[in-house]
Amino acid sequence: MPDPAPASPRLAPPTGPRPATRLLATTLWPEGRAIAGLGFLLVVAMLLPLAGPVLLGRFVDDALGGEPLRVLTLIAVAYLATTLTGEVLRLVVTWLSVRLAWRVGNRLRERLADHALNLDLAWHGAHSPGLLIERIDGDVEALTRFFSDVVLHVLGNVVLVAGVLAVAVVIDWRAGLVLGGSSLLAATLMVRLRMLAVPAHDREREANARLYGDLEERLGGLEDIRANGAGAYAVHRLQANSADAWRTARRASLLGDSAYAGAATAFAVGSVATLAVGIVLQQRDVVTLGAVLALFRYSQMLRQPLERIAEQLKEFQKAMAGAVRAARLLATEPAITGGHLGPEALPAGALAVDLDGVGLSYAPGRPALAGVDLHLAPGTHLGVVGRTGSGKTTLGRLLLRFWDPTAGTVRVGGVDLRDLRLDALRRRVAVVTQDVELLRATVRENLTILGAHPVDDDRLAAVLVEVGLGRWLAALPQGLDTPIEGTGGLSAGEAQLLAFARAFLADPDLVVLDEASSRLDPLSEARIAAATHRLLAGRTAVIVAHRLSTLDEVDEIAVLDAGRVVEHGRRDDLAADPRSRFARLLAASNAAHTGLIEDEPAGTEAAG
Repeated sequence: MPDPAPASPRLAPPTGPRPATRLLATTLWPEGRAIAGLGFLLVVAMLLPLAGPVLLGRFVDDALGGEPLRVLTLIAVAYLATTLTGEVLRLVVTWLSVRLAWRVGNRLRERLADHALNLDLAWHGAHSPGLLIERIDGDVEALTRFFSDVVLHVLGNVVLVAGVLAVAVVIDWRAGLVLGGSSLLAATLMVRLRMLAVPAHDREREANARLYGDLEERLGGLEDIRANGAGAYAVHRLQANSADAWRTARRASLLGDSAYAGAATAFAVGSVATLAVGIVLQQRDVVTLGAVLALFRYSQMLRQPLERIAEQLKEFQKAMAGAVRAARLLATEPAITGGHLGPEALPAGALAVDLDGVGLSYAPGRPALAGVDLHLAPGTHLGVVGRTGSGKTTLGRLLLRFWDPTAGTVRVGGVDLRDLRLDALRRRVAVVTQDVELLRATVRENLTILGAHPVDDDRLAAVLVEVGLGRWLAALPQGLDTPIEGTGGLSAGEAQLLAFARAFLADPDLVVLDEASSRLDPLSEARIAAATHRLLAGRTAVIVAHRLSTLDEVDEIAVLDAGRVVEHGRRDDLAADPRSRFARLLAASNAAHTGLIEDEPAGTEAAG
């Protein structure tokens, strides 16, 4: 059982609009030319319809004035042409804005995913996968959906509103003043209601993240839940989280929809007032009947942009809340950062391992390791045993710098790991754990980590044969191109052997095996024993094991108890000394296998 993760730093403090705005600006910057071109088309597409009411008014005035049919037909054709051209341009703008939004959204997804992958394991242990999915996909989807509509439904309608007001002022300044006042009232209501709704949408997203995270964890442990009769508890958790999500969504929806109601009210007042002013002006012969018709049409044209702006406020609120949370995630600094030394700093061949006074605490007063001193010469194979929770897994993972010690120094090849670049360390050190992670991809993609470590097919096939999966490979319908559904379609032994194949392909100089054979049946364990012997030949190895039989060929043994190395020496010497802890562990293990003991007396030691 792996040791618990150390306490992780929380997410960075909540960030306000400015960090979110900077995040959006840096994400949009590479699309500067596309945005400029889109803006030009947008202005043209939104201003063309402004000619429609003017032409309609001219048509009415000319018809009342007795103009010939030819003139009226030309006006009608011009009206139709401007309307159709405007609609076509709007379709083009919509298509381009959707493409732009998805490019920007995918770029932000990649940035968030890359940053999350660089955060330390302790941070990931403190945050559920569901929360990360919501941050990387849910929040970015809200941004993408908003940006795909913002160009036409927000910016475009702002241009349209400004054009309508300008033309109304040209027709008559009093009518323009009425339209401007009603628009200002609607904008004021929407801005104030938006400020009230943003925190509500933020809480809605957080509630959804808790819901999805808890649901993912319950589904992941479905077998244990069923076996232990915890179904009622899981359903209760789902109901509680769903109720919280519903309450926060209801409040956010009410606040968001109030913006629509405010805009509709302001429009109704402005439309009635504009019509009244127009009638009065026409009766005083200040404007023509066609101008009154045009003003009324312009007042009607304001309705759609105001409504769409109100509709988009909800998406804007969600998008801004998502941008704030994305900026918060990006502001979280990883606890583990690479040093300045590259791979050339490490010597060639097997690597020495030195731990000088190493300690690691999960929380104050709870040391996982304390005062650990270990020194392994290049090519040494060390077996690590101890009770569950004694620090075995922690010791092994310190060598890969998954965590940093809170005291002392860990050196590999004579180099302090904190001075070494992470890529240089990963290139020379490999780990195989009891928890195998396989991708929903082909066999080839699983072995090469989706092509990150390209290897030719002959080498891949040879490695699979070497670890004992030759017959398995030959039986696959598409060979290396056969897709696998993670570990779902494989036995525990096959999945573990694939993990060993990855280690073979990495060709490391230091290998950490963390209870790597604990999931294997005897036949698979026998097959992998020979492959392990070849893998470790000429390399330094640290082998964490429950089964003492897997340590028959190691050079040295370290026994851990409560985070301390209580015994360390050559395996043969410790096994031959009946007073050593390791010899007592061997005796207890042999007795358990032969059925001489049924349970371990309290206070005695057993293999971790």
